[in-house]
Amino acid sequence: MNSARSWIVWGVGAIAYMVAILHRSSLGVAGPAAAERFEVQATLLSTLGAVQVGVYAAMQIPVGVLVDRYGPRVLIASGAAVMVGGQTMVALAEELPLAIAGRILLGIGDAATFISVIRLQSGWFRGPIVAQMSQWTATTGQLGQLLSVVPFAWLLHQVGWTLSFGSLAIVGAVALVLVLLIVFDAPKGGAPATGSIDVPVGWWPRLRSAMRQPGTRLGFWTHFSLLGSTNVFLLLWGYPMLVEGLGYERGQAAGLMATVVGTGMVVGPIVGIATARFPLRRSTLVLAIVGLVVATWTTVLVWPGHPPTWLVIVLVVVLGIAGPGSTVGFDFARTFNPLRVLGSANGVVNIGGFMASFALMPAIGIILDAVHSARAAGGEAVGVYDWEGFRIALASQLVVLAIGLVMIVRTRRITRSRMREEGIEVGPVWTAIARRMRRRGR
Repeated sequence: MNSARSWIVWGVGAIAYMVAILHRSSLGVAGPAAAERFEVQATLLSTLGAVQVGVYAAMQIPVGVLVDRYGPRVLIASGAAVMVGGQTMVALAEELPLAIAGRILLGIGDAATFISVIRLQSGWFRGPIVAQMSQWTATTGQLGQLLSVVPFAWLLHQVGWTLSFGSLAIVGAVALVLVLLIVFDAPKGGAPATGSIDVPVGWWPRLRSAMRQPGTRLGFWTHFSLLGSTNVFLLLWGYPMLVEGLGYERGQAAGLMATVVGTGMVVGPIVGIATARFPLRRSTLVLAIVGLVVATWTTVLVWPGHPPTWLVIVLVVVLGIAGPGSTVGFDFARTFNPLRVLGSANGVVNIGGFMASFALMPAIGIILDAVHSARAAGGEAVGVYDWEGFRIALASQLVVLAIGLVMIVRTRRITRSRMREEGIEVGPVWTAIARRMRRRGR
């Protein structure tokens, strides 16, 4: 455990996740190109982005159950293969339906990757470092986001749609080969045999057991609150907002989006260390970050006229912090669930942020089109993508953030209340959990 081989196996799994993120986020900088290629407006363009996120969310519980049954290696490799096929379809698509079909396959393959890598690291590592590994995995994945923002955006501009998206399919094929050659579920004797778990007879009791744990539900609402806004910005609407809404040059917009990714890469390990050293303060940290996101978006949206550049920079930095904050949800799940059901628990947590994203992406597109139509009917000469439209459409995020904030507070209170009903003082229990985490590295 924690050997050089552990790091190599985890590293290849993290590379597979990085490539999955590259596949997922490639549309984020291709929004204007997609609108031109498929001749669609905001509502239909949001469908192209939302369909992958919706499929991703819908697949989380099935994937979690399959990870517990077949192990992470099978799921990571299968996901990589499906994504290669999906990205090839996107590259060749001349009409929107084929592109949507390709994005559906990307969503299926992407769904199998992250929670499988989280499960993989739990099989190869022990001790306090396990609490940090989720953040390191997420940080590695952010490299894929960075690759989509900078080199892929450049490649798309230089060689066009088919060659640039076809190149992503080739990168995915390389990742698939690496996984098949190097990744295994755990060293001998390092984890319970996944095949020993009875399926389908036993899958529902395991899933129900994971969902009943208060840490699983708290993790779900953490992920819901903190990943949705960042996903919406990076995966679809951030680039059009910056270029069409606020008038930034394409290079400047790419730089601002890269700032989100760079911030996440810097903050992620810090959050991982903090959650490992101060497990009793994790939910407080989450609430603070949610409040910061709400305050920043509110300031940007109510600012008279276009927000100044310094405020936009603050926004992208805060969104970069929110990404690692959402990963704390998996640490809640890890703390409250045994390894044999951890895949199911992580699947439940991972639904949260992508459910929020799936709700917001099409909502923003619909609102943009509605505002444009209303203003055009009033005689204004406006484009679909202008700041006033974005100001109204992006305000829908505040509703989702408010729901998430309330539910985090509620689930935390329910957890503590349940402990008291069982005659257990909250303080000593949380202290015992922290000690057990450090001692056993669960």
